[in-house]
Amino acid sequence: MGQTDLDDISVSSQFLFQVFRSCYDLGARKPVLLAALDITDSKLRDPKRRFDSASVTALYQACANELGRTNIVPDIGREMVPTGFSDVGYAAMFGEMVEDVMRAAAAAIDFGTNRTMLRWERTASACRLVCDSTSDNARDLVFIIFSILSRIGSRVSNDGTSPIKAAFFRYREPKSGEGCVGIENHPLVVPCFFNQSQTYLEVYPEVADRPNPLRNRILEQAAQVSPRGFQTGENRVIPLASLSYDYLFYLLDKSGLSLDAAAETFGMAERTLRRKLVAEGASFRQILEQVRKDACQLYFLEGTRSLSEIATKLGYSELSAFTRAYTAWHGRSPSRDLAAHIALAA
Repeated sequence: MGQTDLDDISVSSQFLFQVFRSCYDLGARKPVLLAALDITDSKLRDPKRRFDSASVTALYQACANELGRTNIVPDIGREMVPTGFSDVGYAAMFGEMVEDVMRAAAAAIDFGTNRTMLRWERTASACRLVCDSTSDNARDLVFIIFSILSRIGSRVSNDGTSPIKAAFFRYREPKSGEGCVGIENHPLVVPCFFNQSQTYLEVYPEVADRPNPLRNRILEQAAQVSPRGFQTGENRVIPLASLSYDYLFYLLDKSGLSLDAAAETFGMAERTLRRKLVAEGASFRQILEQVRKDACQLYFLEGTRSLSEIATKLGYSELSAFTRAYTAWHGRSPSRDLAAHIALAA
């Protein structure tokens, strides 16, 4: 595989929105973050839009300045570890072995380009996740990716230890005051080495060979057929109903979902979006209902959340509203089905 200059790689709106949400959850104000990108909230959610890697750096710098911190990328990465089915790479958390998880997570982090940015290399004595990059300007993006992988690894290594032995970077070590964004301040401590021949994470082989305690074969298979989110081909026409499904699936547990917000994201009037959906034999309400029903099934298969948590993740303001909806879908209460799935997963 040849080298890929990350300066030439654009990131999807989905990936950038994950960085944005992580910065916001850490305490940075929404107007400050949007100003750093010079963009509106609706455009940030636009599934057809792409951004250069400098946009990620702009968000990181705005968040660091807003919170008065320098090495904030480890925390950004922590907040970006998949926790719900709307997160890219969530199915990767349920592989059989720690090595399977790391492989799948690396494959999922493609910045929405459908191009592999990291590859897994294994020999008798070493395991590596190698980043194909030559760009110093994209180093913040690489640090964030490595921080995410380190956090994911610590979740599936049985005893919570990090499978990451060390991080190696082609870049020079950032000087004091430049905003060092390495992962050496990770709570589990990941040593960083700079001015190396390649950019990669070295993984402990003995940890990579451990069973994954989150292993769930049924969930893994079900999640693989769920939408991966905002992936659009430049020369491919996607039905609005399908695009609306992806839009809702990814933002289901976020605020501000409405036909009007979706129309603004798609660059058309609410009336126009409604009419086009009708022409495709669909409605925004029907699509939202189907997204909630599909996502609910995945959460039930997961078997680790309460009904209240699931209701919130599906965008319901009250548990009673979710209970009524579920009963209408299946003719029975959600509590009985959730208990059955938990027993199955045990």
